Amino acid sequence: MAKQEKNNSWKSFVSIVNAGKNDDFARVYLITGDEKYLIDRTLKSMKKLIVSSGAESLDYYLKDLGNADLPLEEFQSLVGTPPFISKRRMTVIRNSGLFGSKAPSSSKDQDKWKAAIAAIPEFAAVFFIEEKVDKRKKQLIDAIAQNGVLVEIEIQSEDVLKTWINQRCKESGISMHADCVSSLISRVNSSMRAIDNEMNKISLYCENTGTKTVTMMLLDKLCVPDVHASVFQMTDAIGQKNVGKALDIFASLVILKEPIPKIRLMLARHIRHLICAKEIGDAQGLVARLKVHPFVAKNLVSQSKGFTMTQLEKLYKLCFQTDSWVKNGKMEDQLAMEVLLTASGKI
Repeated sequence: MAKQEKNNSWKSFVSIVNAGKNDDFARVYLITGDEKYLIDRTLKSMKKLIVSSGAESLDYYLKDLGNADLPLEEFQSLVGTPPFISKRRMTVIRNSGLFGSKAPSSSKDQDKWKAAIAAIPEFAAVFFIEEKVDKRKKQLIDAIAQNGVLVEIEIQSEDVLKTWINQRCKESGISMHADCVSSLISRVNSSMRAIDNEMNKISLYCENTGTKTVTMMLLDKLCVPDVHASVFQMTDAIGQKNVGKALDIFASLVILKEPIPKIRLMLARHIRHLICAKEIGDAQGLVARLKVHPFVAKNLVSQSKGFTMTQLEKLYKLCFQTDSWVKNGKMEDQLAMEVLLTASGKI
């Protein structure tokens, strides 16, 4: 399930877990990335490998700072405590900010922290888990790289997610049509935690009803709406000057209780992406620019051909204008969205 490593410094979660299975552990790890589900799964796997069964309360310690200050002396005390039963003591420090907003600014403080990281004892396995890492602040990041391992866990590719979903289906004794797999990924914006939640619902339903095949109808019944697909279809309708269809799609989302501000935001974001697609003109360049999945980029480029750049710019301006009306209290959410769609058909 791992992506290819970008360079020699930042490793994949699979590489550190595989190393751990061979009893090859670093003294310190810095883990960051957008895929929180995999970060948690990686920590769980490493904990199982490092901490002896029954010794969790003795040889495992978690400290979530919430970006509060971490005094150097407290850090030294935490990592310097030897294990009681396990070969190593696992210390997890969440959201320290040391590699971003709270990075030491003075050379003196930087040197103290670098020395403390270098002095982490062999019996320690320290994990910094950071939501945000500013890679420009290299002093402590380089200190981790020199004494341990840097790990970046990003949102997984569609192919990886498809394989994972199909494996989950196999384990549950069910099958899912290929278009349903893609729709499920789209519905949750490629979030593995959300996919996990939806797959649990699907598996329980199938087990209790004897259902063996997951169809689009079943997905619509059990799972969150596919707002991304709806926004795409809505934009197609706008391009075809079919205002009625665009309004029908919007109405169906309202019936499903999808928040209107979210729909409006996603439409504006989609139009912005179409402007980029029109400007760049090819899927590969769009992937690099927007960091979207290749299949999304391909669809954006294809759809952008149905609009001129002037039309897309006018649509984006209209999105901004209606959003302003709502925020200034000049128009209610639903009416503003209906006005936006109606006016879009005349551009």
